[in-house]
Amino acid sequence: MSLEEFDAFTSLKALRDLKKQIEAKAQVDQKSKAALQYIQKAQPLSQYDLRIQFQHWLAKLGDLSTKQIAYTNIFQLVQQNQSQPNLQLLITCLQTPINGKGSESIIKTINIIVGIYGDTISVTDIYKFIEIMLKYFNDSNNNVQMAISECWSNIYIKNISKKPVQQRVLLMYSTLSQLIGSGGSRQTQETATIVLSQLFETLTTAQDLSFIKDVVKDYLGIYLKQQIDHSGFYTIMFYILKTLQIQSFTSQQIQVIDKTLQGINNQKLNYRTRVGALNLMKLIATQYQNSNFKIALGNLHEQVIIVLEDSTRDRVIAVQNAARTALKEWMRLKLQVDCELIPNPVSLDQSPGFLKKQSGSGGGQVYVNQKISNQQQFKQDIKQALIEDQFENTVDYSNIVHEPNLNVWQKAMRLQQDGLLEDAVELLLHEGDDLYLIRFLMSYKNYSQLFDHLSNSLALRLIDTLILILESDFLNILCLDFIQQFIDCGLGDWFKDTDFTDYLEYNTEQNLPSTPLCKKVRDQLK
Repeated sequence: MSLEEFDAFTSLKALRDLKKQIEAKAQVDQKSKAALQYIQKAQPLSQYDLRIQFQHWLAKLGDLSTKQIAYTNIFQLVQQNQSQPNLQLLITCLQTPINGKGSESIIKTINIIVGIYGDTISVTDIYKFIEIMLKYFNDSNNNVQMAISECWSNIYIKNISKKPVQQRVLLMYSTLSQLIGSGGSRQTQETATIVLSQLFETLTTAQDLSFIKDVVKDYLGIYLKQQIDHSGFYTIMFYILKTLQIQSFTSQQIQVIDKTLQGINNQKLNYRTRVGALNLMKLIATQYQNSNFKIALGNLHEQVIIVLEDSTRDRVIAVQNAARTALKEWMRLKLQVDCELIPNPVSLDQSPGFLKKQSGSGGGQVYVNQKISNQQQFKQDIKQALIEDQFENTVDYSNIVHEPNLNVWQKAMRLQQDGLLEDAVELLLHEGDDLYLIRFLMSYKNYSQLFDHLSNSLALRLIDTLILILESDFLNILCLDFIQQFIDCGLGDWFKDTDFTDYLEYNTEQNLPSTPLCKKVRDQLK
């Protein structure tokens, strides 16, 4: 975007005109709410009228200007016309959506229906809803994936949670596990992983132990064989271990740790996926610390620490932070557990290369493949590091570009990438960082692309903030101060014969608060 385009778009007149347009739109939306009164006072509709109105509001879900009022009307229609025949009618309408409207809207409509009908929906009809949702598993839109996750968990809470465990597992888990383990499309696997991770969070909150125990063996097989590039792949195992504890895995403990280390080491994976794996390693170490269970990790323990130390030097800050917290727990565990000599270890054949068995009297013993003296010195180094907490400061930041309040900017970018523009704008407005806000807005060549996705109230707040920024002449003063610093360093020649001279002339003519500083800089460049 050139200076001319930026100036034209961010002029006070343009912003004030846009503000008037949004205020007018808000008045129209307020009037449209009056349409709800008819539905709220109306008697139950005939099936014909219900179909017509339901399909009418389904079609309105595709328009941003009518989406919210459409959801409200759909809720009122469903709530005031509850019956089993009407439920069948709604399912039929959703199976053949009008004009192929957006999948997110269809999923959210299902969620509304499930919330209203609750446990009165039969298992057969629940399966019909699941079949509808499965059509959209290949959609990469993050909003669609989140809508499916929320609806899937809501079905469990509102309808499935009190049914026999076999039905709960069949409806809620088996379909997803087949999609993850079948080797189908990558997008379908990813969506199924996201949905299943949300479901396991719900199961953990509800303490549904019978459900988790029934599926843990199946998911463990998937976890050890598959590798899905999504943090949910490790989040599922996180909630399983949080509920059942790592000690319950007996012979598979080393396999689980080994598999998780592979994910951490795999630089091709998304950084969020690796953070998920690191969080899982932290949980495992914490559970070992809080139990009396005798573990036989051998020099796998050192292997874990080596991998975690390498991750603290990752280029991504989120990975570094997760690695440091996991590393601290594993170093603490090292002080608690005597790995030098462990009789009767568990499933040594499950971890080739990590443990070495030596024959001898007494039936055989397992020794760490390292000298005892080195092991003892290693423990002393750990103890000293924990006491001084020095290892938290050993991260190599040489390849990292530091920015003020970087976590806020990263979070805003992540929200933007996930399609949560309102949340991103809310965050930047709340933080009050004008530079980050302007930097965010400059990523849109046409601001209408952004305002179309914001509520009226948030759009007005954003415009008011921009007006205050422009009236304060903040950007000009900041830019001029920057040029002044270059001049003070003897680098003023860099700005001669450039667009900056035109910029200085323009700002001087505008008689802005920065004009005295502008004249000073201009004179120094002559």
